[in-house]
Formats: sequence, C-alpha cells, structure tokens
Amino acid sequence: MKKAVILSFCMAAGLAVSFVIPVYGSTGPGQKENSIPNGITKEQWDKLNDQTIEFDELSDLVRYFNPGIQNTTDTIYDSLDNQRYIQNEMKRYIIDLNDEADELKNSGAADTAHGMEQYMILNQTVKSMKASAEKMGRSLDYMDRSNSSVQSNITQAVKSNTYYANQVMISYNNTLANRNTLIKAAELSNAALETQEISVKQGISTESDILSAQKEVQSAQNSLLKLDQTIDSFRSSLCLMTGYSKDTTPVIGNLPDIDPAAISAISLEADTAKAIGNNYNLISERHTASNHSTTGLNNKIARVSEGEQNVAITMQSYYQALLQEKKSYEAACTSFEKAVLEKEKADRSYQIGILSKIGYIQAQLSYLKAESAKQNAYGSLYQAYDTYQWAVNGILMK
Repeated sequence: MKKAVILSFCMAAGLAVSFVIPVYGSTGPGQKENSIPNGITKEQWDKLNDQTIEFDELSDLVRYFNPGIQNTTDTIYDSLDNQRYIQNEMKRYIIDLNDEADELKNSGAADTAHGMEQYMILNQTVKSMKASAEKMGRSLDYMDRSNSSVQSNITQAVKSNTYYANQVMISYNNTLANRNTLIKAAELSNAALETQEISVKQGISTESDILSAQKEVQSAQNSLLKLDQTIDSFRSSLCLMTGYSKDTTPVIGNLPDIDPAAISAISLEADTAKAIGNNYNLISERHTASNHSTTGLNNKIARVSEGEQNVAITMQSYYQALLQEKKSYEAACTSFEKAVLEKEKADRSYQIGILSKIGYIQAQLSYLKAESAKQNAYGSLYQAYDTYQWAVNGILMK
C-alpha cells in the first residue's frame, strides 16, 4: 500500500513538470484551415481574409496572423492548457487517494500502526495536493481575466506590433504617392532626349547636349527603380507583419480620411491624463515592488512622477507636431488647387496647339508634383495623428 501511495504521489508530481511542445503551424490570411476565433464575427473574419490590407484592419491582422504574435500567444495558451490539464489530473488523483484512505479506514487496516502510517500519508498527500490544485485554479482564473498580466502582455505586444505596421503602411502610401511624379519625370527626360536628337540632325544642338540628355534619362530611370525597390520593401514588411506569405500579393488600401473636426476637438489636457493612465511603462512601474522600505517607496514614487512628466512633455510635443502637420497639409491643398487650375489651362493650350509637347509634359509634371506633395503632406498629418492617438492609448514610442 505504501508503494502505491508513493507511486500515486509521484505521478501527480510528474504532471506538474510535463509540458506539451506547441506546434507552430501558423497560417496567413485566406488559408482554408483558418478557423474563426472567439470574439469575432464571420463577416469580420471574411474581411480579414479577403486578400486586401486595409488600415483599420491592421490591429486584427496583427493579432490573428502576425507570426511572432501567433507564436507568443500559442506558447502562452498551450502553457495555460497544460496547467488546466495538470489541475484536472490533480483533482482526479485527489479523488483516488481519498478512496484509498477510505478503503484503509473502512477495512480496519488503519487500526494497525503500519496502516495508520499509510492513512496519515494519504491524508497529508490529499491535503497538499488540494492546496496546490486550489492555488493553481486561482492562478488560472486570474490569468483568464482580461486585465491579468498575461493578457496585458499579449495586448501590449499586439498594440506595439500594430503601431509599427501602421507606420509601415503610412510610409508605403507616402512612397507610392511619388511614383506617378517620377514616371512623368522619366517621360519628360525621354521627350527632351528626342528633342535633342532632332536638334542635332538640324544642326541646332551638339552631341554633348545628347549625352547630357541621356544622363537625365538614366538618372530618372534610376530614381524610379530605387523608388520601386523601396515600395517593394515596405510591401514585403507589411505583408510579413500581417501574416501574408512571400508568394501572395494582397491589395494594400489607402489611408483613412481624418475628420478635421476630430483634430479640432482634441483636448491635450484630457488626453495627457489618459496617456499617463494607459502608459504600459508607467503601469509596470506602479506595480513594481518598493522593497517594503521608506527609501524604496520614495524611489518608486520619484520614478513614477518622472515618468508621468516625460509622458506629459511627449504628449505636448506630439500635439504641436500634429498642429504643424495640419497647417502643412492645408498649405499643400491650396497649392494643389492652384496646380489643378494650371493643368486645366495647359490642357486647353495643348489641345489648340499653342503649347509644345515638352511644355505640356512639364505642366503635367508640375501638377503631379503638387498632387504628390499633397498626398505626402496628408501622410505626414495622418502619421502625426496616429502617433498621438497611440500615445493616448498607452503606446509611446521614442
């Protein structure tokens, strides 16, 4: 009987160190094997899997498809499942050991010194395992809560990765906005080269002029090539961050529109208070132990106070940057409106034959430059607005 008791206890203890190695079979958006997670509707899930990356979907794409996030959450949840399994097995062993103790008592075997020793060992084992199972249960209940440190760490990781995905998508759109301008610049340089070649035949220009024009063509082509490489780099990074494989080519959407009233309605004071309350570094600092000493407590208070001041200073800086980008965007919009009028004038002049081909291409190029400047200004405005909002929600990047 003693051997059986020890064996039962060792089996229970063995459960506490068992661990199922998680399998990282992460799949990206659009894969048939993907199942709908809890807390998300089929309509939302279908949109996430439609091979289109929209800005307002980045958080969910990162949450459900980012390889790093998936591996982290899989590891955490596999560990929690293992602990639940261990707890259930401990409960089962407690029942078995209780039955063995009852059998000893009911059979009269506990009346002997040896039997009483076995009975006491069983009771002590049951008591110890009950305490462990209850402690594990309380720990699991806490970790299941949305405000637990486990869930908070996952949420913080998702937010941080989403922040960077936002920045990459903004940069992608900003860079893409310059492409039409460079294409038109390449067209203009080619037209200039053609003109020089004709001029040489007419004896107006020299071979040196052609070489200079050829260099301009090559420079324009190189600029376009470098831009395309940058665009591809941003695209690849965004696809990786949202779980898309290298052989997929999802459509990348535009940046959302900002409601001007939303910027005007910003309350820096209220948002700063929210940012201080939500900041993950400050939350961690507030929960740091103070070593149960006056000195430790004072040091902790000083660190929290300094952290709050730094957040307030950063929020002020972000707010001023947002206002400045808003002014820059408004100025770019005004310039673009003028460029539209100039282009319309050039269109009419070219149609009636009073504007040369090169002159018309130059007018188109001026228009495209104003258009890309407006788009880039909007991208910078959106980036400033997005950075400000992330800071309010606890993610403050240096």
